Amino acid sequence: MNLALRLTPADLADRKSATKSVLAFLREAEKAGASVKLSAEAPFLTPEEVAKQLGLSRPTISRRIKAGDLKAVKVGNRNRIPLPEFERFRDAYLDELASALADDF
Repeated sequence: MNLALRLTPADLADRKSATKSVLAFLREAEKAGASVKLSAEAPFLTPEEVAKQLGLSRPTISRRIKAGDLKAVKVGNRNRIPLPEFERFRDAYLDELASALADDF
């Protein structure tokens, strides 16, 4: 029997609800005689996914990674961008874009 419970950071914002969900899950696992393993993972995006979300090309994202503007981790020989780093970069990029376009208005 496989049971699973996945909570995102948004789910954890409401601690009372998250606590109830975890306790209910633990009770269900106990009834099933299952052991419980807790883990946390940070979601990652590929350079292609970042490029698509920002309307840029993958080579542009690769250049930004090489320049140190966007921090990536190597998984094997591939770059992966942690979600919080993508959000930081996206906000900085949009600010940069707004500043560049501000002169046109």
